[in-house]
Amino acid sequence: MLLLAFYFVLIVWLDGNGRGSMRPAIDLYLFFMPIVLLYAYFIAYWLIPSFLLKRKYFTFFVLYCCATSISLFLIFLDDTYLYNPLQGITAPHYSMVEIYRRIFSLNNFLDMHIFTMLFVFLKLFKYWYLEHQEKLQVEKEKLSAELQLLKAQLHPHFLFNTLNNLYSLVYEKSDKAPKMLMRLSGLLSYVLYECKANEVLLRKEISIIKDYVALEKERYGERLDVSFNFSGDIEDKMIAPMLFQPFIENAFKHGTSEQLGKVWMSIDLSVKKHELYFKIINSYDNNPVGVQEKPGVGIENVKRRLELLYPGNFKLQNGVEDDVYIVALSLELKAHEVKNSSESNIPVLKIV
Repeated sequence: MLLLAFYFVLIVWLDGNGRGSMRPAIDLYLFFMPIVLLYAYFIAYWLIPSFLLKRKYFTFFVLYCCATSISLFLIFLDDTYLYNPLQGITAPHYSMVEIYRRIFSLNNFLDMHIFTMLFVFLKLFKYWYLEHQEKLQVEKEKLSAELQLLKAQLHPHFLFNTLNNLYSLVYEKSDKAPKMLMRLSGLLSYVLYECKANEVLLRKEISIIKDYVALEKERYGERLDVSFNFSGDIEDKMIAPMLFQPFIENAFKHGTSEQLGKVWMSIDLSVKKHELYFKIINSYDNNPVGVQEKPGVGIENVKRRLELLYPGNFKLQNGVEDDVYIVALSLELKAHEVKNSSESNIPVLKIV
């Protein structure tokens, strides 16, 4: 409606200045405006979607020429046999050449196409915008599904091994069983509830790392030596949940579990302003026990997740050096304030 009003005022103003009076121009364009509207709707809603957008160029051109000719002819009839008689002007007898010139006059063609071109432009822009938004939504849903899949990194073998160890401790009535059960409960609650958020507190993620390593250490006992080093301003920083988990699982699965004798692991994490540095080093045997899987399968998954969450803001290196396996990650944390909220209204198993 706004476009129609703008077009009407513009054409009437231009034509009225040429005639020296606005009234005849208003009457004239009120008469042929319905023809222009029908022509614009025909072009925008049927001709372009049905033929031009489907690359049927010849058919589009033929139908466009037909529609334009019919519309110009209707405007001529409207002007000659309806508008002029109402204005007291007797319709003259035109020759065929004059009729042709009046029908296909440049003024009528431009008057009709100024509105049509604007209307088609807005229609195509709306079509492009809606299609673009739909593609963005599909891409967003696709990335969300991919992130959820990549986020689920707590492997079943860890859970089964932990439950077996817990069963043994309970069977032996060990004092370690309640503490181990609490750690497992907290870890599972974190995975099921807090990991639904896009970001979590970094100190919470560190706490989960410690609990996870403590549970794994129950499997290896004194055979495993683990060192932690967490430094820097980590209190108010946020990070994507379970980001470090695949690295640690990878170290246990492809490092300590494939070695005999004493094994070790070193986990370092530091924050300087908004730069985070994470490194995990574990002992590595080039001649492992049993069937060896290629290290880094989980790392490839987390690398894809990093590309989605921190595009262009991270650097990841991993590989074997001097009988140790090293993973080094540096990334730029997103700057924002952390709201004071309860860390968790998360159900946690309580031991009575």
